[in-house]
Amino acid sequence: MPRPRPTRSLWLGFVFAGVFGIRTAHAEPAPAGTSPAVTARAAPLPAAPPAESSTPALAGLTMLVTGGYGASTHEVRGMGLAPYGAMFGLDAGFTFPFGLRLGAYGGFSLGRTTDERRDPIVRRAFDFKADTSSVNAGLAVGWDVPVYCLVLRYGLGLGVTSMKWDFGGVDADDVRYGDAKNPNVGFHFVPSAELLWPHGRFIGGVGFDYLVHVNGTIPSAFVGKALVGVKL
Repeated sequence: MPRPRPTRSLWLGFVFAGVFGIRTAHAEPAPAGTSPAVTARAAPLPAAPPAESSTPALAGLTMLVTGGYGASTHEVRGMGLAPYGAMFGLDAGFTFPFGLRLGAYGGFSLGRTTDERRDPIVRRAFDFKADTSSVNAGLAVGWDVPVYCLVLRYGLGLGVTSMKWDFGGVDADDVRYGDAKNPNVGFHFVPSAELLWPHGRFIGGVGFDYLVHVNGTIPSAFVGKALVGVKL
């Protein structure tokens, strides 16, 4: 019995199935873990902006108002003169970007009255009041050191102090002060340290000065102070 021959439509079905199967195989994704033949180049990421420095800087011109209180550190010819007390002043200077600061300062001290007593060998003892006040001004050099969000400033000033005195009608010779003029003027130098907080243009802080007088008839003093000002 003769074997039946496949018809033309059957052959067309086999061809269509083969072509469709090949295309489907090419469309399937590559198995996991295999690297593709062509790797797409990743788009470059935008460069991150440089981080802003948190280190404070006072470079430029600054103007500060100071206020504080000073106390004499020794007696003068047996008298506890106090030409300081409450103090008010101004401090202006220019700071270079690398930390060096050049400036000028000036201040007025209200002083206070002290009770004194003299007991001479050949005369009767007597009591009197010594009323003193002072004005000082000078030039200063300093150095700014950033400390976290603060600035530590070391300084050294050189200037002049003028001290007015009044012994309440008692002769200056009787209290061994007759060789001093009124006002009594002398040079001083002043080491200082300040801790400042710059915030934008605002500056605040605290500090201390140690006024050392060359003229032995003016007492040296320790001064604590507060500072408030602006950076221009």
